[in-house]
Amino acid sequence: MKQPDHRLFVIRLTPRGRSAIASLLLAGRDALATLVPCLAFPSSGQTSVAQDDCASDIPVFAYFLLGNSREEIVLHFRRCDMIELHCHGGDTVVNAIETALIKRGAVAQTWQGGLLETQEPASSPKHLTLCGPLDMIQREALQLLPLAETEWTAQLLLAQYHGALSRQIQHVLNLLDGATTTTHDTSPDRAVQEATGILDSLLATYESGRHLTIPFRVEVIGPVNVGKSSLVNALVGFNRSITSQVAGTTRDTVSAKTVIAGWPIMLIDTAGIRETLNPVEQEGIARMKAVMADSDLLLLVTEACETQTGQLPQTMTIPETTPVVHVVNKIDLAEQQASWHFRDLPDTVPVSARTGAGLDQLTEMMMHKLHQSSDLARDDVAPSQTALVFTERQYSQLTSVRQLLNRGETASAIPLLRRNCFGLTPK
Repeated sequence: MKQPDHRLFVIRLTPRGRSAIASLLLAGRDALATLVPCLAFPSSGQTSVAQDDCASDIPVFAYFLLGNSREEIVLHFRRCDMIELHCHGGDTVVNAIETALIKRGAVAQTWQGGLLETQEPASSPKHLTLCGPLDMIQREALQLLPLAETEWTAQLLLAQYHGALSRQIQHVLNLLDGATTTTHDTSPDRAVQEATGILDSLLATYESGRHLTIPFRVEVIGPVNVGKSSLVNALVGFNRSITSQVAGTTRDTVSAKTVIAGWPIMLIDTAGIRETLNPVEQEGIARMKAVMADSDLLLLVTEACETQTGQLPQTMTIPETTPVVHVVNKIDLAEQQASWHFRDLPDTVPVSARTGAGLDQLTEMMMHKLHQSSDLARDDVAPSQTALVFTERQYSQLTSVRQLLNRGETASAIPLLRRNCFGLTPK
């Protein structure tokens, strides 16, 4: 039998720092009983608050008692177990109120953590409404939404908040539930096979989903003086990196954020690769090698007049798991016949950072390399219908479910999917 939850949380809803108004949320079963002794009321009007006030949308004006002083506040009752306190926005006032509530048994919590602590799990995702309980996936989407760096990724997170991923999980649960009963119209093997296919498709979205709030890291590498910095500047649209005809101008990694097809991208300009005795340049090359291991994509830049296009010095090794796009720069200086030749090479895009030729084709190939799920690389995807696995927790739990199904342990996969993955209570 589930024990009642008597935890009480005080949550800052507004950022720390000076402001005109600050808002706190007191959440928990004992919120009203804890708050009432801290209050006083104007001489005329209301003299206390009770259960009846929780059903009213009318704000309550009161004083919060702080030792020998008192602070004006406005109370708004979402419910008796969720009470908003609005006060003056100075840190001193907010800290004093928060400390007073902590002394009375509340636990300070961030608003992100509060989303996970102050909602009861839903019994089934299909019953969710905007005003009803949220499942764990929806809460995670709501937590991450302020961190979205582009309008497109925010729309995708909103889709998960509105249940895009939860609906897919519910479909998998329905299939698995049906596979364990004898009255289901579909054969058990076919139901499990369909559920497995959906899980595989969802797992393939994680490499994209985890970048809804974290930019893809794209490192630009190649020999000296092939136009790497010029390419970075062309992609971001301004002169982020210093360029010159002198080999070795870039001696450290230089990063710049941009947005391509709605996705946040961190472009990393690196030192040119060559044999050198210059200790500063050597350090730049060493840093470039260190960054390579954490990159989501490598742009290997060479120039059109070089015959060894796409080649690196033998001392350089590209990680096998990191996708690579060969970028042939300075195509404007090459003969037209050479340009057509480069277009036929696999994973190769001829460009001119100076004129902009080929940049559209380059960004299109970059997005296809970055998104392991091909649907997400398309520009006609409807975000409201797109289900994405977007946290490490989701990916780990779905992988565990997939492994159970692979071993034929369908009955064990169902409660794991329902409870551990998404906080859903058993039927």
